[in-house]
Amino acid sequence: MPVRDRSRIFVAGGTGFLGFRVVRALLDEGAQVTALVRADQEEKLGALRASVQVVHGDVWNPASLRGRGRGHGVVVHLVGGMRQVPSRGLTFRHLNFVSARNVAQMAVNDGVPHFLLLSAAAAACMPSGYLEAKREAERYVQRCGLAWTIIHAPPLYAPNEPRSLLGLLLSFFGALPIIGLPLSNARPLMAELAARAIAHLALSADNFKNRLIGPAQLRRLGRAAERRLRQSQRLSAQACSEALPDDEDEPPFGWLPP
Repeated sequence: MPVRDRSRIFVAGGTGFLGFRVVRALLDEGAQVTALVRADQEEKLGALRASVQVVHGDVWNPASLRGRGRGHGVVVHLVGGMRQVPSRGLTFRHLNFVSARNVAQMAVNDGVPHFLLLSAAAAACMPSGYLEAKREAERYVQRCGLAWTIIHAPPLYAPNEPRSLLGLLLSFFGALPIIGLPLSNARPLMAELAARAIAHLALSADNFKNRLIGPAQLRRLGRAAERRLRQSQRLSAQACSEALPDDEDEPPFGWLPP
């Protein structure tokens, strides 16, 4: 039986909008990351390519996943889609349930003990078919025999990209005390914070505990992880500056006494 390392994290969907940020957050936390990508999408990892182990596979082709998860402690599944194209067979179920089922089966076959599934919080702005497919994926993961973490994520946004008027209104009113409570599931969350939270959840997963993470908890975890990272960076910078020799009293280079 292969040795499983809890710091070795397998990420399916590591080249997507959120996946790229999760891979980066995991690397910041010192994890060993394996990214499952299609051969034609490897370049999307950019500068992260040199820091991760890349394996080729297709989440909709179970044969291509065989053996890919061996030796990992957690599988993080971030694949999904909110736009279906039925004429091409890309239904909500195919995009969100079939991909999760195939990757979960890979985890079972390869002896990975914990499965983290990115799902979605129920909100009026979410297509009903999308939510139904996500819930079907959740039920499958809960029954497949692995320890699991399921995340009910709110809508996500990137701070440097244009946002819709609806998203801006939900962010504003959702942040108001009391009034914003009914909008908590729909209140958008910055993708970087979600990625920090997901990285923390992956690295804190164990082989026996199941966890259902809601939008409010995901938001808190992301903010806490961001604070820890900034504090760690400050301490590292301070340690580096203190390690430099204090040469203020030394003569300048090339100076000779008269």
